[in-house]
Amino acid sequence: MISNKAKTLAGQRTNRAASAPIPGAPGATASAPAALGGRRKHVLGPFFRIFALLALLATLWSLATPLMAYPDEPSHTIKAAAVARGQFVVQEGQSFGHGVHVQVPSYIANLSAQTCTAFKRDVTAACAPAVPMDDNYLTIGVTSAGLYNPMYYWLVGLPSLVLTGAPAIIGMRIASALLCTAFLAAGLTALTKLRKPKWPVVAAAVAITPMVLFLCSGINPNALEVAATMAAFCGLLVCLESSARLSEVKPAIATVGISVAVLANTRNVSLVWLLVAFVVAVAFFGFGSLGRLLRNRTVLVTAGLMIVGIGLGLLWIVLMLFAPGSTAAAPEGITNLVAGVRPHQAFLTMMDRAFDFVPQYIGIMGWLEVPAPQAVIQFWSMLLMLALLVPFTARPRRNAGGFWISVAALAVVPAVVQAGLISSVGYIWQGRYNLPLFVIAMISAGMAVRFRAFGTAPGFRSIARVLVVFAATAHIYTFVYILRRYVVGLKDSGNWQVMLTNPDWQPPFGWIVLTVVYAALIYRGASALYGYLFPGYVLARLPGLPLRRHGNNVAKPAPAAILDAPREPSQHV
Repeated sequence: MISNKAKTLAGQRTNRAASAPIPGAPGATASAPAALGGRRKHVLGPFFRIFALLALLATLWSLATPLMAYPDEPSHTIKAAAVARGQFVVQEGQSFGHGVHVQVPSYIANLSAQTCTAFKRDVTAACAPAVPMDDNYLTIGVTSAGLYNPMYYWLVGLPSLVLTGAPAIIGMRIASALLCTAFLAAGLTALTKLRKPKWPVVAAAVAITPMVLFLCSGINPNALEVAATMAAFCGLLVCLESSARLSEVKPAIATVGISVAVLANTRNVSLVWLLVAFVVAVAFFGFGSLGRLLRNRTVLVTAGLMIVGIGLGLLWIVLMLFAPGSTAAAPEGITNLVAGVRPHQAFLTMMDRAFDFVPQYIGIMGWLEVPAPQAVIQFWSMLLMLALLVPFTARPRRNAGGFWISVAALAVVPAVVQAGLISSVGYIWQGRYNLPLFVIAMISAGMAVRFRAFGTAPGFRSIARVLVVFAATAHIYTFVYILRRYVVGLKDSGNWQVMLTNPDWQPPFGWIVLTVVYAALIYRGASALYGYLFPGYVLARLPGLPLRRHGNNVAKPAPAAILDAPREPSQHV
C-alpha cells in the first residue's frame, strides 16, 4: 500500500512535468537547434538540412536554364576552365583589347553560339547547337574576366577536367551551386543561434529571392559574393551578441572566418561589402561586444586566418594593377561610355535610380531580358516595403541604428563606386551587383525588431501562413515562367498550352519533371520555415491522411485539408 507521503511526492513530480514546456509544442520556448530539428550535440544537423534543400533548388535552376543563359556566363566559363588548367595570371602577349586569351578545350572556347537567346525573349533555346562531346583539343578562348581573382574559378572549373561537352558545363554550374548554397545555409544556421532569432530568420528567408537562387545556379562569382556576404554578416552578428559566451557559438566563429577569407577573394569590390557588413554588425551591438570578442583566443586565431585571406585578396588586386590591360566590350544592352558625364552627375543619377534596381533584386533572369512575372515582382516588393517600414516601430529606437546604416549603404555605396568608374567604363552598374548590400539590409530589418514579440495567436499564424504560401507560390511561378521563356518563348499572346502540346526545347529530364520536383522542394522548405516559426503547428496537412499515430491506435483521417493544426514536435527540417 502506497503511503500518503509517497502519493504527494509523485503528484508533485507529475505536476512539475505537466507544467514544463514541451520542446516544439505550442507556447514552448524551444532552443533554435531543437526547433530546427536537431539535438544540441548534433549542431551541424540543421546546416546540412538547409544546405541540402537550397543546393537541390539551385541545381534544378542549373538544369532548367539553357547553357550560357546567365549574365556573362561564356566569359566566366572560359576563365574557370583556364584556371582549372593552371592559367592563373595574365602574361604579356595574352591580353588584347577584347579580353584575355587563354588555352581551353575547343568546346568551351566556342560557346558564343549558345548565347543565341540573349536579349531575344521570343527565341527559344532550340536555336543553340549541341555542344560536341569530342571537341577537346586545346585552343584559344577569350574571356573578359581575365583579371578576376582565380579562387572561385579554380573550384568551379574542376569538373571540366573530368567531364566534357554539356555535362562538363552543367557540372561546373552544380559546383558553383553547391559552393554558394553552402554559404547561404551557413548564414541561416548562424542566425538561429541569436537569442531572439525569428524575425532575422524571416528577413533572411525574404532576402533569398528567386534572383538569388537563379544566380547561385550559374557560373558567375557574383553569386558567391552574395552568399559569402550573408554568411559573414550573420556569423558576425551571432558572435557579437554572444561575446560573453563564445564557447557556445564556435560554429559561428568558423562561419565568419571562412566566409571573410572567401569573400575577400571573389571580386575586387567584395572588400567593400565586407566593410559594410562589419560596420552594420558593430552598430547593432556596440564596441563593447567587439572588445570582448577580440579578447578571445579562438577569435584571435580566426582573425589571423581572416587577415591572411584578406591579404591574399589585396595582393591579387595589386598584382592585377600591373598586369596587361584587358578591357572587353560590354554585352549588348548594357550602357557603356557616355560623353560629358562627370562623376558627381553619375552619383546623382545612381541615387535617382536606387529604387529602379529593386526588380533586379527579385528576379531579372537571363541576360537581363527576362523579368520575373509582374505578380511576383509586386508581391516581393510588398515584402520589401514592409521590411523598410517595420523598423520604424523598433523600440528602443537605437535597435534600428544598424538597419538605417545598411539602407544608407545600399543607396550610397553603389553610387560612389559607379561615380568612380564613369570616366573609364561608363554606366555599367546592375542591380545584381547590389545584392550583397541588399541581403545585409534585409537581415538588418529583422535585427531591428528582433525583440518584438513573435505572435502565436491564431490571427497572426493565419497571416504568416498566407505570406509563406504566397512566397512559395512566387518561387514556383518564377521557375516555371522562366522555363516557359526558353521552352516556347515569350510571345505577345499567351502560349502556356504550347508548353504541353508542342514544346520547342526541353531541359534535361523535361520541364514538367523539373517543375514538379522544384514545387515539392519549395513546399518542403516553406513547411519547415512555418514549423520553425510556430513550433507544434503545420503549414498544411493533406486530406485523407491520418493525423497522428499513438501506439496501435490511428487517429481518424482528416476530412479536408487541415491548416495550422497542432502536431507533435518534428525532429527534422
